[in-house]
Amino acid sequence: MRVPDLWNAAWAGVTASTNPYPLTTAVWRERLASRHHDSSLLLGAFDGDELVAVAHGKTPVSPWQAEAVGWVSLLAVDPDHQGRGIGTRLSAHLLTALAERGSTLVRFGADADHLLPGPPQESGPGVWRLLRRFGVRFGPAEHDLHVDLRPELPPTPLAPGWSLRDDDLQGAIAFVNKTFPGRWAEELTDYVAAGAIAITLVRGGTSDSVGSAEAQGFCAVFLGGERATSPGLIWGAVFHQELEEKTAGSVKLAGIGPLGLHPAARGAGVGLAMVRGAADYVRRRGATDLIINWTTLTGFYGRLGARIMRTYQRAEAPLASRDWLQAMAAGEAPQPPLLVAES
Repeated sequence: MRVPDLWNAAWAGVTASTNPYPLTTAVWRERLASRHHDSSLLLGAFDGDELVAVAHGKTPVSPWQAEAVGWVSLLAVDPDHQGRGIGTRLSAHLLTALAERGSTLVRFGADADHLLPGPPQESGPGVWRLLRRFGVRFGPAEHDLHVDLRPELPPTPLAPGWSLRDDDLQGAIAFVNKTFPGRWAEELTDYVAAGAIAITLVRGGTSDSVGSAEAQGFCAVFLGGERATSPGLIWGAVFHQELEEKTAGSVKLAGIGPLGLHPAARGAGVGLAMVRGAADYVRRRGATDLIINWTTLTGFYGRLGARIMRTYQRAEAPLASRDWLQAMAAGEAPQPPLLVAES
């Protein structure tokens, strides 16, 4: 597995401290086994037999994905080979391949079965220069959040007439298919099949009468050990290390997300109560720390004491003309791209 080794070496060259994004062989194998992986979009640059740069792209395979969007999921260059234009040229080869498959817009991160919602805040200057050269438009910052479960969480009682369930997985899937068809529906189905739990929020009904009330909200819950890694626990090894150093005690991580409410249930205070219920669920099962992945809602989760653990920058660009991309791939395009994709 040379890609994780290269990825980790690249990050070791960026930060003076511990690699903040350690890619494990297990997570990389999950990505290779994903329905969204296309081996023809996994490109490498070699110095002899040595892999010195890698770029991984994706195109739509599920009905919920926009047909004209492509993704750059991963890009890494060995530190000893940086500054030579290898990453730029390999990226241009990948963007050309995406354009040939019909993409007119490329997103950097935020792909299905993603590693990153966008370029991490800690990325080196070369990453931001490369993105600007490809004409990237930067969007909002996204965050992974951490909640310390050791102290008692702020009280967030459920309003009368509402309850939480942890034993109606099919009800959660049915709710998401109806209310959030698309990405969340696909992901939750896969997560449950891999052993994750889905907590449902219901109006009326009782905790011992499955199906007595229709779900009005859901929250995916991961305790670790599932056959699919929680998006919040992809970097779990370094999270564990960081939290162990700060608390000087034992750490057991859990993850939640995605989660959502029916529009009619919003504004009643039940959303935060559902998150608190999920936190209580994992704490009762031994978790000391909770990771909430990929969100802009720092104020909402901050009411439970959540703090920012990692920050990513959303980034996308209209694909440049294929002529410009091909010139870039050959190292012959010094000028900014013409940001008009070919039809």
